[in-house]
Amino acid sequence: MIRTSPEADAARPRSSRRWAVAGIAVVVCLAAVSTTLAAAALERGPRIRGVDGDPSLAVQQAGVTLVFRADQPLDPRSGEGVRIEPAAPFEVEVTGSTMRLRFTGTVDHARDYQVSIPALRGRATGATAEAAFDFVTPPLSVTTLERGGSFDRTGGPDDRIVRHDLSSGSDEVLFSAPRIQEYADDGAGVVAAVLDEDGRATLTRAGQGVDPVSLPLPGDGTVGLLRASADAGRAGFVFTGTGADAQPYTSALFLVDPADPDAGARVVLDIDGLPLQADAWFFVPGSSYLVAQAPTGSLILLDATGSAPPRLLGEVGALRAVLPASTSLVVDGDTGPAVLDLTNGTLSDIVGAAVGEVSTGTVFLSDSSSVQWTADEVVRRTASEPPAEVFEAGAGSRIEEVCVSPSGRFAAVGMVRTGDEIDDYPTRAEWRGRTSTVIDVSSGAALAEVPGTRPDWCA
Repeated sequence: MIRTSPEADAARPRSSRRWAVAGIAVVVCLAAVSTTLAAAALERGPRIRGVDGDPSLAVQQAGVTLVFRADQPLDPRSGEGVRIEPAAPFEVEVTGSTMRLRFTGTVDHARDYQVSIPALRGRATGATAEAAFDFVTPPLSVTTLERGGSFDRTGGPDDRIVRHDLSSGSDEVLFSAPRIQEYADDGAGVVAAVLDEDGRATLTRAGQGVDPVSLPLPGDGTVGLLRASADAGRAGFVFTGTGADAQPYTSALFLVDPADPDAGARVVLDIDGLPLQADAWFFVPGSSYLVAQAPTGSLILLDATGSAPPRLLGEVGALRAVLPASTSLVVDGDTGPAVLDLTNGTLSDIVGAAVGEVSTGTVFLSDSSSVQWTADEVVRRTASEPPAEVFEAGAGSRIEEVCVSPSGRFAAVGMVRTGDEIDDYPTRAEWRGRTSTVIDVSSGAALAEVPGTRPDWCA
């Protein structure tokens, strides 16, 4: 045992008292700092802790919402004076400690935007503070398939899938192979159906800077109506042939997860639990859902991830397309083209639709506007204005197809020269030398001409 001196024993109580006094002082100091900081927080006004939502989606969809989360409850007057520069239509709602800003239309591509909030106001104190949020929208792009020649060619250039950045004028080759039947572009990459010399198909997932990955097929057969969705995280196609289990399929809809190709291709089941035969189908933008039309004419809404049961929408008419900048569908109703709103199930006729007029085709931009084309011209129609020509084919060429961008603001006009030949692909044969002229639908201004066929806007 180590003995201590009497002096040290006598000093210990005084040392303990000093530590106790110091501890009390620290607690008092921390309490004072906490009180001061809380008071300062109330005096300085609210601050934005975070913003939820993806503003880049607003270039192609109306209704995109940004949620601003504040560090204290907000006075409803916090929404007064909010502005977006450059100007864009929006609505503001203040609830609790959040402010919701909803874009009621679409915004421009390749632009720097700023949301300015001049007076975030605390509900308890009335103290105010300014706030701002900046974002940059993605460029306008269109992807095309550039075929290297006829199907039965020997050697020569490969077919290429090229994404054209129309904002900067640059091109990006996403994938190339000797014979590409069709492809689907989900923004992050492409899924391509590649044919061998005998016309047998394989699926490949590819993108810039990553190695191509083979995706599974159900068995030996043909594929078509290939589509992909980044929102759903799936690619899909209809398959006709014999599955690996020797089960025959006819136009059966299958889905595959590009991030998990080893999981295999999954057949989509209808309301009765049988493989769904799809005459037409589309992914619903901004969601994990898809809608398909069975041979009976019934429309079925399905969750591509399989986490929700299928829902029967009924027989409302032939499925034509997804209405641009929306989650609604264009169908052929009893009295003409109509819009099926998937948010509430309502069906409404398209106002001003040109029914019965001679044309090659029509694409609807909204419930009151469309573009209609013949081999010679493209015309924009609205319910409130007379028809306006927005494009005219030049001498020695004709219009083959017109597709609109997801926002409905631009169109890709497919052009074929007189004398061009078909490339003789067994599925999805195309005119060799076809190009696409991209125009602004509202003004008719030509933005670019790009080579290739099958623009991704035509999906």
